[in-house]
Amino acid sequence: MLILSQHAKGLIITALGVLLISPDGLLTRLILVDHWTLIFWRALFLSFGMWLIVSLIYPNIAWHKYKSMGRGGAVMVLIYAMGTISFIVAITHTSVANTLIILSTTPLFAAIIGWVFLRESIPARTWCAILLVGIGIYVISSDSEGQASSLFGDLAAMAASFFLATGFTVIRRFPKIPILPVISTSGLLTALVILPLAQPFSVTQEDMGYLLIMGIYMLPVATALMYSGPRYIPAPEVGLMLLLESILGPVWVWWALGEQPGTRTFIGGAIILSTLAINTIWVLRSSRANKLAADTIG
Repeated sequence: MLILSQHAKGLIITALGVLLISPDGLLTRLILVDHWTLIFWRALFLSFGMWLIVSLIYPNIAWHKYKSMGRGGAVMVLIYAMGTISFIVAITHTSVANTLIILSTTPLFAAIIGWVFLRESIPARTWCAILLVGIGIYVISSDSEGQASSLFGDLAAMAASFFLATGFTVIRRFPKIPILPVISTSGLLTALVILPLAQPFSVTQEDMGYLLIMGIYMLPVATALMYSGPRYIPAPEVGLMLLLESILGPVWVWWALGEQPGTRTFIGGAIILSTLAINTIWVLRSSRANKLAADTIG
């Protein structure tokens, strides 16, 4: 019988989550409805799917988990709702590659927001990473010059990254927030807000199938797996593995639909992903070295 270490278990759980969510961009591309209708059904099904997972994990206290969100949870609900809307607007107005690569900058946005609002210090290496990532985003966005829709999508992706980073900052400030009920509630709120702009009954049977796969199965399960990863492995390792989505997502779309990223997207993406990977590995090695030193002294 194979017995996995806690670290190996964390790696497998996180990897499964990343693999499961990586076709998200492809499914979004395959759904042929306007973005408001897409946001409505995606958010509604995500809310229901996440509710099912919360009910399975906490069979006797699921409702209590929802009631215990508090003010921090209410703020998170609004933030995730805005992030969901921004993400769909981004992915329907620019390439999947642009969207996912820009989204991968979320940890650096989180560092800046934490510095401003939580007075958390930012190491010199992170400032260097922020500068390089800024250059990478500029290179990617320059690929959209002259294409108003694509540039708007890039800006929406930056907004999605900002909202996601803000959510991480709120979680650090209120670590006891039950994140799965928050995501479920934010999905319901998003659907209700978007309903007047959507055309729910214009969805074809094929599109509804994609939406069901995405909202009830793929997104809730992947989210639950990825949020379980940090229980077993350090957060920097989770962050490093999440970069795989920025690589796999565009590959799925390229393979299935022939949506090839532009040259500047490749260059900017290489700058961003390599910078984030190096910074994350550096953080991981530093934390291990500090732990080893502390154990030696102890």
